[in-house]
Amino acid sequence: MSHSIEEAIADLKMGKVIIVCDDENRENEGDFIAVAEYASAETINFMATVGRGLICVPIEQSIAKKLDLHPMVTNNTDSHQTAFTVSIDYKETTTGISAFERFLTVEKMLDDKTQASDFNRPGHIFPLIAKDGGVLERSGHTEAAVDLAKLAEASPVGIICEIMKENGEMARVAELEKVAEKYDLKMITIEQLISYKQSQLLLN
Repeated sequence: MSHSIEEAIADLKMGKVIIVCDDENRENEGDFIAVAEYASAETINFMATVGRGLICVPIEQSIAKKLDLHPMVTNNTDSHQTAFTVSIDYKETTTGISAFERFLTVEKMLDDKTQASDFNRPGHIFPLIAKDGGVLERSGHTEAAVDLAKLAEASPVGIICEIMKENGEMARVAELEKVAEKYDLKMITIEQLISYKQSQLLLN
């Protein structure tokens, strides 16, 4: 099962979640991806209950700079160099972990008036800094989320969550297709997104 990039973007613009798979030679995993600007607290709750993975917020470098979000570690030894920053909560949250409070933190990351001092550190939202070149520079879910947000004509901020099976193992393509069918979700691959962006460059 694979939908077109255009179909995925249309759903993202409606605030829906999509599934994005990476290469079987990379992580061979699928993530739920949403565009933060069009998402809601229900999006976070869906990801937490159905995805079961870590909910992260991919952002463009410029937003990380504005909010003074520095790398979580100075020496990144992650096999895929995932660019985690220090985790955050918006200062007016209580525990920060409910779907509603996590979404409030995301909303405030989108707000132009928000300053770095408006967030407590550490917290329950995990920002990830995308490479400037997007999936053409790094074929990860972080870059895919930011690229898709831009294609959906929104702020370059996404919400992502890895998808696990009920038994705690990672869901692979066969299981991901069942999830997509059950919840009527579009499903694309990062490889598709790379091809789409390359064709856009040729057109421009």
